[in-house]
Amino acid sequence: MLTPDSPRDTRLQSCPWLRTEPKRRQTRRAYGHDYKAPGVYMITMTAEGGRPPLSAVSRGADGKLRVELTTLGALVGEAINGISRHTPQLEVRSFVVMPDHIHILLWVRERLERDLGQYIAGFKAACSKLLRQARGLGPDELLEPLFRQGFHDRLIRDSGQYDTCARYIADNPRRLLVRRERPDLFRQYNRLTICGHDYAAYGNIFLLRNFDRRCVMIHRADTAADKALQRAEWIWCAANGGVLVSPFISKEEKAVRDEALSVGGNIITLRHDGFPERFKPSAAEFGLCADGRLLLLAPWPENTASVPLSRSVSLRMNALAQRLAAMGYDEPMTLCR
Repeated sequence: MLTPDSPRDTRLQSCPWLRTEPKRRQTRRAYGHDYKAPGVYMITMTAEGGRPPLSAVSRGADGKLRVELTTLGALVGEAINGISRHTPQLEVRSFVVMPDHIHILLWVRERLERDLGQYIAGFKAACSKLLRQARGLGPDELLEPLFRQGFHDRLIRDSGQYDTCARYIADNPRRLLVRRERPDLFRQYNRLTICGHDYAAYGNIFLLRNFDRRCVMIHRADTAADKALQRAEWIWCAANGGVLVSPFISKEEKAVRDEALSVGGNIITLRHDGFPERFKPSAAEFGLCADGRLLLLAPWPENTASVPLSRSVSLRMNALAQRLAAMGYDEPMTLCR
């Protein structure tokens, strides 16, 4: 199993389907992709509701992270380790068994005879077979499904994505434990009404009650002197416990955000997209959430996809950021989880 510091395998670096140059955009679903072709995938399967947990994640008396597989989780781990034995074209690069789901970083080394989904179905069947054997059940006796129908796959298109997924899998238990220990900083809110506008929210909503909130907005007409003065004020605010509020659209605004974070600042970011089902923050956002320094707001709470970032959308988000920064400390907020 890979650790966060494990290097990439040199064999993978030479694979023609695993690019080494950066990619501009990531595709959540590989529509139209040939799932018989060689490639690297991150496979996620969720346990059926009501099932006993597959593992237990805890922190020991020494403060170290502990992941202990349950009897059911051990059977799943055995089936994962058997994937390459049964199908030599498939190589499990790393995996993790979480309480209610599993992640597998899977390398399809050679062209498959059938679609990848059929091999995943075979893996699920192997899990059921091991569970039947453990319970002493016959082949005709009823056995409730272990995993939900289907699975989620992410096609790894370049070495950067490979590193990200490998580290994500290795870091998954720690992320779960941090969320458990600090639930208020990782909570998603379906509808938060502020100043008459509805948002979907994720993170530390208490940042909205901070006494010093500044809207970061840079205009093309601003002179160099204006920008320097504004930047100094924003960074001073960030370094002294305040909060910067902005969609951070332009490169200059992003630079202010990054500098503010480097001095320990707090950020409220307006997103032009909503929160998809089972939203999880990126690695950088996760660390900020753990420190209570980030709140993400989506001005379109009913939307779970991306809203095109047009000029009108940008202007609207900047106007909302100004209202959030200027609202009074006692401004009423209505919360619906």
